[in-house]
Amino acid sequence: MTDIFASLRVTAVDFDDDVVLLSLADGRRTRQPLRWAPALHEADALQRAGWVLTADGLGVNWPTLLPVQDHGVVDVPNQVWDDRYEAALARLQSAAWSLDALSDQDQQLVALWRMEADINNGGFMQFLCNWGDPTCQLALRALQAMGAVKTHAILAGMRGLLDRLEDDPAIQELQDLYGAMSEDEQQALDDFDAAYFERPEDLARLGLLHFGPEPLA
Repeated sequence: MTDIFASLRVTAVDFDDDVVLLSLADGRRTRQPLRWAPALHEADALQRAGWVLTADGLGVNWPTLLPVQDHGVVDVPNQVWDDRYEAALARLQSAAWSLDALSDQDQQLVALWRMEADINNGGFMQFLCNWGDPTCQLALRALQAMGAVKTHAILAGMRGLLDRLEDDPAIQELQDLYGAMSEDEQQALDDFDAAYFERPEDLARLGLLHFGPEPLA
């Protein structure tokens, strides 16, 4: 286990009314809303106390309540990666939503968050139309830097379908792109979306290895 992940091993598990609170080896705390695991939300204190760690100490399972998962019902790297995103988005808000005002690292993190949120919700065209090509290029650069080879290939393939339309005078705004694509191109885009939805790589772990967790205050 790398030093980064060794520092994220779970040392304690607590609850409040709405979240499970995890204390980690490096002193940070992270949390996951209980609504993501209704059985845990509805459990009593004794049932919640029956938690066990995954073999690497980076996840938590409740064997008497929920099926055991390899990375845990609560997967700490995913939570810490979400915390990384939230901190970058908070800095974006403090900068009056001006992406250019952020550090290059934070710009990449915001682009990755936008990619994940929008493609998972509505596919590549939603991501592109909401945020434009500069954000797409930032996400591509971040994926390459992280070593997320498969996800980078998918996103690059999606973007590459639009290359021939860049100088098309019929394209007045990004929303016109999908309708200007051939049926074969639209099918290829759908196939790329489906490949993305399969989550071919663990972006949280790759992201933490490259960017690191949010620095402790």
